[in-house]
Amino acid sequence: MNEADQEFLHDMVKQLDDTIRQLAIEESQLMGKIGAGRVEELLEYWRLELSAEEEVEFKKSMDYWDIQLIRILSRSKRAHNTRVEVGQTLMKMASRPILKRKPS
Repeated sequence: MNEADQEFLHDMVKQLDDTIRQLAIEESQLMGKIGAGRVEELLEYWRLELSAEEEVEFKKSMDYWDIQLIRILSRSKRAHNTRVEVGQTLMKMASRPILKRKPS
């Protein structure tokens, strides 16, 4: 992997870290707005702990803020997973020599 690829991955890590921090702030604010009881119900739904019938009924009761929290949880999970993958790639690259471009 060349220097430009490594720089790209390092920039990606910074952007993902910023995204994860921002999503954590939004998640915290939204949880405060929704309330602890409802958040616990949403987390049960998110963790797929409801039966099929319970899930159908629960979805009917969801409002805008509930859906926004689920959306934030999904984005956060994707960002964390991507961050892990990029971190693993960087660790693998650290064990290989850097290939520099030849001048044209």
